[in-house]
Formats: sequence, structure tokens, C-alpha cells
Amino acid sequence: MILKKLKYTFFLIFICFIIPVKAQKTLVHSDKYKDYKIAQELYDKGKYSSSQAHFKLIIDEISDKQDEIRINSEYYFAVCALNLFHQNVEVLLTRFVLDHPDHPKSENVYFQLARHYYRLKKFSKAILYFDKVDQYDLTGDEWNEYLFKIGYSKFVRKKRNEAKVHFNEVLQRESDYKEPATYYYSHIAYEDGKYQTALNGFRSIDESPMFKAIIPYYVTQILYKQNKFDELIDYAPIYLDSVTEKRKGEFSKLIGDSYYQKQNYNEAIKYYKTFKKFSRLDRKSNYQIAYSYYSIGDYEKAIPLFARVATRKDILTQTAYYHLADAYLKTNEKGYARNAFQAASDLSFDEDIKRNSLFNYAKLAYEQSYNPYDEAINAFHDFIAQYPDTEDAKEAYEFLLKVYLTTKNYDQALSSLEKIKNKDPRMQKAYQSIVFNRAVELFHNRKYEKAKERFEMVSKYPIDKQLNALSEFWKAECDFNLGRFQEAIDNYQKFRYSSGSVLTSIFKDLDYHVGYAYFENSNPYDNSNKSFEEKKHKNLNQAITFFRNYIHQTEISDTSKYRKSLLRIADGYFLQKNDLKAIENYDLAISLNGFDNSYALYQKAKSQGLIQDYEGKTATLKKLTDEYPDSRYQVMSLLDLAQTYNDQSMNNESIETYLQFIKNYPNNNFVSTAYVEVGSIYLKESNYVEAEKYLLVVLDQFPDAESENQLAIDLMKEVFSQKDNLPGYYSWLSNRGIQISAQEQDSTFWQPVQLARDNGDCESQLKKAAIYLDNVSNPSREISAHYYMATCFYSLGKMDEALYHYDFIASKPNNNFYTEALYYAGELTYDNKMYKEALVYFSTLEKVGITDEDLSFARKGQMYCFNFLENNQSTIDYALKVLSSNDVKPKIKEDAYLFLGNSYKSMNLLDEAISSYNELLKITNNIKAAEAKYGICEILFNQNKNVECEQHIMEMVQQKPSYDYWLAKAIILLGDNFVAAKDYFNAKHSLQSIIDNYSGPEKENIISIAKAKIEEILLLEKQELDNQPEQQEMEIDFDEIDPSDEDLFEEDVDDNINEKQEDEK
Repeated sequence: MILKKLKYTFFLIFICFIIPVKAQKTLVHSDKYKDYKIAQELYDKGKYSSSQAHFKLIIDEISDKQDEIRINSEYYFAVCALNLFHQNVEVLLTRFVLDHPDHPKSENVYFQLARHYYRLKKFSKAILYFDKVDQYDLTGDEWNEYLFKIGYSKFVRKKRNEAKVHFNEVLQRESDYKEPATYYYSHIAYEDGKYQTALNGFRSIDESPMFKAIIPYYVTQILYKQNKFDELIDYAPIYLDSVTEKRKGEFSKLIGDSYYQKQNYNEAIKYYKTFKKFSRLDRKSNYQIAYSYYSIGDYEKAIPLFARVATRKDILTQTAYYHLADAYLKTNEKGYARNAFQAASDLSFDEDIKRNSLFNYAKLAYEQSYNPYDEAINAFHDFIAQYPDTEDAKEAYEFLLKVYLTTKNYDQALSSLEKIKNKDPRMQKAYQSIVFNRAVELFHNRKYEKAKERFEMVSKYPIDKQLNALSEFWKAECDFNLGRFQEAIDNYQKFRYSSGSVLTSIFKDLDYHVGYAYFENSNPYDNSNKSFEEKKHKNLNQAITFFRNYIHQTEISDTSKYRKSLLRIADGYFLQKNDLKAIENYDLAISLNGFDNSYALYQKAKSQGLIQDYEGKTATLKKLTDEYPDSRYQVMSLLDLAQTYNDQSMNNESIETYLQFIKNYPNNNFVSTAYVEVGSIYLKESNYVEAEKYLLVVLDQFPDAESENQLAIDLMKEVFSQKDNLPGYYSWLSNRGIQISAQEQDSTFWQPVQLARDNGDCESQLKKAAIYLDNVSNPSREISAHYYMATCFYSLGKMDEALYHYDFIASKPNNNFYTEALYYAGELTYDNKMYKEALVYFSTLEKVGITDEDLSFARKGQMYCFNFLENNQSTIDYALKVLSSNDVKPKIKEDAYLFLGNSYKSMNLLDEAISSYNELLKITNNIKAAEAKYGICEILFNQNKNVECEQHIMEMVQQKPSYDYWLAKAIILLGDNFVAAKDYFNAKHSLQSIIDNYSGPEKENIISIAKAKIEEILLLEKQELDNQPEQQEMEIDFDEIDPSDEDLFEEDVDDNINEKQEDEK
């Protein structure tokens, strides 16, 4: 405790009062000494300046240095200097002693000097002269004064033990100095830890007007230090209202602490509130207040106070975490309780708290399935490792087994299970189940090779026979998706004969899957291989057999699989050229209601054409074009229908159908073919005018349609021939700039190109096509040459060269390869991240493409390009177009919803964004779902919907499989959410979990963000702490001493001087 020194204003009673002037009457009344009389009178009146001047005259007038009047004048001259606080007083009084060592007045000089320096607060000098004083020269009152003042001087100079001796002597007699001596003696005892001595002393003067305002502070502190809490509670509260404001906080704390120690927490809180109002709370105070609220069940108030305690690693922090966790449990905030238990378990100051916290943390992690980094598994492992022989360890093993069986972070679970060397059957079964589920998860994420590796591991512990069998089935599925159809067939058959397979729900569909594997295995084979047809035929027969087995042994409950089986049977017969059987099964498929039958109708028509059932084919194609006008087969169906009419010499119907095709699809590649066909029909009908009209359209409007141009020229020759005007034909050729020799040259160079194409020799195609283009001016098959080169470069993986040739073809509209060139040029520029260039190809393809495949590809391409170019509105437009298409692949649909959500969010259309994200969450739980869920969380956070934001983040954390990057982003956002709620403990814990555990993509950046945010939180905590009132230590302030008693202490020198100067005026 810091003592504030009180001004002591003891007035010195000088020589004139202690030693009366005993001048001889004869001198006093003589004229010779009248100046001495005047000086004495002035001195008696306290007019020291004037008196000193007269004494100086006397000294100067009397030459005899042993003259009694002169000696007295020298003495009073010095004493006047002392009363006037002259700087030479020490010299004057010391000289007097030296000059008159035996004079009675010399005996009192050191005492006067000591008192003088005491008044000047020059305590070292005061002590020097006090030590020279002979106590036998002092009166009783002077001796009391001497003891107190030398004691006080030594007290001030930190010589407390010596001071204590002097104060104790004062206490042994009655005097005005007894009370202050008691105070200082008690204070020294207090500082020495002799609390009972101090207490007795303070209580002996607690009614003293001088000290009554100070004593309660001491008594309260001492009772607190003596753990006399009952006495403190009885004593201190009545003084609280009279306590000065700056000490009211600390005084209230002592009372509150006493009630706290007596477990009277309601009363403790009452005084703690006052303490908190006037003082800054230290960690221990925060803890005690928090524990008081906790003990009376007011957990909401206890929680933030416990959190403030945890600022360093010590026993107080560990205990605070432990009670904080329990408070969270009491308020059903189990996630926060888990964090607090974990924090408590990380500290080792109290082993019982550490053990209990670790176990509770592990149980809560399991209970909540809140395992972004599989805390439950790690915590139970840690617990078992640290406390292997406890009863709780047995329970931990039980929990650990449950965790293994329920966790969805399978890799981590497997890694954990591998640490257990001796696995009992239950652990082995858990291992088998986990590795199987991980394999299925990898399969659904299209990681088929890794999935198959995991399925192979299922048999390591073959406890569950059904899982063993199912692993064979899923290995077959992996092979199927990897295009390894024969391996798939083998594994399907292994599944069939595996023990336990018939008990699985998937067994009934086995023949369906085997049939598909055989069907896909029928093609492709190398055409040069002589066994190609034999293998194809064998595989198709097997496919048909297994599809028939599936149909015969199952009810039509899964109509989709049933119908697909019928279609594949029909396709098998079609490929085997058994068209009657093909038609029969296509009809069976068509008879099933509720499906798009355009494919079945189209294939049936093809089979009908192959058996020359033109009437039936016509009816089938008419049904297809009428009932499915938007079908992807519509274009080819119209052309086939027109050709079928033509084959039946139904010329009008054929022409009408061709013209309908031209009208409906003016930008289609086959429009030039349709014009040629119409021209040829009119030529067959000898309608040469109409024939010439349509053939010239081909030559004039489709110059790049090479084969159609050549056919039109040949048909024009027939027109002129029928009109008996062959000379006119050659004139016509000349007028159109068609040179026969050039054509012959063109044909000569082209034949090697076509031969290489027919032989499937890409290297030769590239070489021959380059020769053709280099040597033929205005080549008629220029487009075909570029097309052959483009496809060969593409198949060889030389994409830049392929793009060059596709781009050339795409620059020449209305050729036979136009849409295909747009398709691949768009694909290749997109793959090269040339999104603006790719957009040109995709947008053109959307305009000229006719098939569903062209349209969906073009729209999909534009959606992706606009997304990468951050053109939000266009991304939205095309994502909606993509989603409106039929048979959108799952991956494309997922991307479309994700792009919609992100674009809407960027445009601040937040309701639409959340709606799009939710649509994505309905169809997948992959990494895109994780990004979508994060997008929702971010929107809610920015809308200050902190509770909803936290709920969604918790859902995201529990989502399995989890994706590290988006999970880390979500937990960082959770930290921000906690900061917004000023829950700094959980904010720091969330961010620290990232720092301690994250090892995913952008690790350095993610951890850097988390660390920076923790630093921001620490700064916020410091600012809040700095803004609280400063806690005042209980200091003793003498300003409250009763002014009437101040004469016991030294007077103020400056005031004294001013007062005396004013008097003399």
C-alpha cells in the first residue's frame, strides 16, 4: 500500500517560550541596553525580522564577546534566522555552539536545528541533528516530540525498523503524539505482515477524529488477509458509503470476496457490481464474479466473464475453461462447450480437470458429429494414450468404436484405426465398414481407380459377408466406368457367386448390369482384327441374354431399367442385323407409357428401312416428326422421311418434306443436300425449270458444300442433256468459271487423301491433305481437306494444330462440317482459357446448330465462358437456358446452379442466390455443394443474421464428405460471426482450429488469414480492457484527516514565511 504523507504542522515552541529571557534588571532598565529591550520585545511579539535587526545592532555595539547580553543577542539573532527560515541558520547556530560550548543555550541548539530541518522536510538533516540531541537536556514534552519526529523522519527515509522503536517508545506514555505514533507503528506492523499487531493498533485509534476516515481501509484489508471473512462482513459494509469514490471499487471487492469465500454468491455479486463500476477487473476478479454467477445459475452472465479470464496459460485459465464448458452445457450450447473442454484439456496445471475435460470434449465431439478434423477420434485416442488404466478409458474405447462406425471422414478414421495394432472383431468390422464407405464415396466422386483400390481393402477383415460381396459389385462398377468392360464382367460374376450376395438389394439388378457390360464390350474393336465381328456378335448375344434374364425375372416396377433393357436388346439385334427382332423389341419399349420414345421410333424406322418396309418406315418417321418436334432426331427424321418418300416415288410428299426441312432449319448443314434432292426429283419428273432452279441455289448459295456442288453440276449436265443441249452445258460451265482440267487436277490430288482417310491412316492423311492444298488452286474439296487434318490432329492430341483447321472450317459457313468445326473450335479455345474467342464459336453454334447436342453444348459453353469472364448477367441467362434443357448431365446441372448462385450474389440479388444454392444442395453433396453452402453462410453474415449464419456453418461442418478448403473458409467466417457477437473466446478457438489442423488447398493463405484475424481479436480484447475503469489499489490518503489535528505535523514552510512577513508589515 502506497502511503500519502500527511502534512504535519507542529509549531516549534522556541527558546523564548522554553527558556525565558532572564536579563538582569540593571541591564534591562539601563539606557545602555535599551536596544536589547526593544529587540526582546519584538522577539516576544514574533516580529523576528525587526527583532533580528536590533539584535544585530547590539552585537555590533558590544565588543566583549563574553558579554552576557552580546551572547544572548547572538543566540536570538540565530533563532530569529531559524524562525525566518534563512539559509544561513545552520551556520549561525553551529557557530554559536562553537563559540560558547559551555553556555546553557548551546544545549538546545541541536534540537532547534533538528526541528528546523524537520519542518523543511529535510529528514536526513533532521535525523543528523536529532542524533546529536542529549535527551537529558529536553523537557518531558520535548522528549515526546523528539521521539515522534525522529521516528517519523526515519519512517520517511525508509528506516522502518528504527522508526518502529521510536514510535513504540512514544506509545509507552501519554502525549499528543501517541495517536499518530500508534498509526505509524501499526502501519509498519501491517507492512511487516504482523497483521494482528497492526489490527490491535488501528482499532485502538478507530475513534480518533484524525484517523477515523482511514482506519476502515486498514482494518478491512487486514481482516481479508487474515481470512477473517465473517468479521470483515460484519465490519466493512457500514463504511462503504463513506469511502471515497476512487477506493470504493477495491473496498467493495474485499467485501464481495469475503462473501465469495463464504459461498454467499448472491451477496458477493451485489458488491462485485459496485467493484466493477469503479474499477477495472483483473483476471482473478473476473473469474470470481463469473463463478458467482455460475454458482447461482446465471450462466449467460458467467460465460463472457469466464472467457475474459483465459488470456494466459495458467491454472486460472484452465479452471475458467472448465467452468465455461459446463456453463455452455447448462445453456445447451454443446458446440461451445466442446471448444471450452478442449481448451481446458490442452493445459496441464490441474490433472483432474485435464482428464475430465479431455473425456468430455471427446464425448461432445462424438455426440455432435462435429468433426471437421475428426476431433472425436483424435480426442479418444489421446485420452486412452494418456489414461490407459482408468475406468473412463474403457468407456472411451466404446465411444471410439461408435465413432468409427458412424464417421464419414473415412480416410481419417482408417488412419486412426491403423494405429490400433490388435483389433478385436468389432474393430475389424468397423474397419471393413469404413473402408467400404470410403470406396463408395470415391466412386460417387468419379475417382474410380482410387475407389477400386479401397474396395480391394474390404476383404482385409472379411467379417461382414455382404460387404465382401458388395465390394466385388462395386469393383465391377469402377471397371465399367473406366471402360474396362471385360474386367467389369468378371467382377460382376464374382459378385454373383460371392457368399452373401443374394441377400443384397442390388442382386436383383445384376443381370441388367452384366448385360450393359457385354453390350458396351461389343464395340469398339480394331476393324483390322479378323475376330472383330466374331467378338462383337458374341458380346451382343451375351448382352441380349442377360437383358432378357433381367426382364423375365423382374416385375415392371423399375420401368426405367426395364425399358432400357428392351432398348438394348433391340439395339443388339439391330447391330446383328436381325431387324425383325429389333423392331419387335423397339415396339415393346415404345408401348411403355411415360417416356420419350423418339430414339426407339428412330431406330425402328432404320430397321424398317433395312428390310425395305418403306410403308412402315414412313409411318414410323411420320409419328416421330409429328409427336416429337423438338427431338434431337427431328432433323435426321425429316431427311429420312423425305428420302423414304423419294424411294417410294412419292415425289410430291418427298419434295414437300424436303422444303419443310429447309424452312425449319435454314442453317443446317444438310440444307444444301435437301436442295440437291429436290432438284433431282424435279429432274426425274422432267421438270427441268424447277430442277435447274434448286440446283442453282446449291451452286450459288452453298459454294463450300463440296459434294453437293459436284452432284449439282452432274445433275445440271443431265438437265442440259435432256434438253438436248450439251454444248450449252459446257458453255454454262465456262460462264461459271468451271474448268474441266482443273477439276481433273483436283480429283487427281484428292484421291490419295481420300484413300488415306478410308484406311484410317492419320499420318498419311495429314501429309496428303497438305500436298493437295499446296498444289491445287481453288480446291473444290478444301473444306474436306481441312476437316480431315483437324480430326487427325485432334486424335493425335495436337490441339493447337487441330484448332487452326477447325477455325478455318468455321470461317466458311454452310459447309458440311460447319457445326462440327464450331463445336470443336469452341471446345479447344475454351480449354486454352481463351474465353472471349470461345464465346464467338459457341454463340454461332447456338444460332446454326439444330440437334439437341449442338444447342446444349453451345449454351453450356457460353455459360462457362461468361462465368469465367465474370459477366454475371449473361452467366445467369445461359445457366437458366442450360437448366431448361432436357437430359442435362448432373455435373453441368450442378455447375449451372452454382454459377447462378455466385452471379446472383455478386449482383446483390441475395434471395435468388440463396434459392439457387439450395437447388444445388438438393442434388449433390460434393465440393460444389460445399461452396454453395458457404455462399449462403456469407450472405447471412453480411445481412447480420448471425444466428442463422452460425446454424448454416454448423450444418456445413457436419456435411459429409467435407471439403477442406470450403470448410476452412466457413470456420473463418464462423470466427467473424463470433466476433460480431463479441464472443471472442469461441472466435479465437475456431480460428486456432484452422491454424492447428488445416492442410488443404491454399494452406499458407488460409492459415495467414486465420492468424491475422486472431491478432485483430486480441487487439479488440485489449481495447475493451483498456476502456474499463482503472482498478485502484487500496491506498491510504491523509486528505481526510480532521484539519483541527494537523498541528501535530510539520508546518508548510512557504506558508509560514509568508505569514511572518505579512505580520511584520
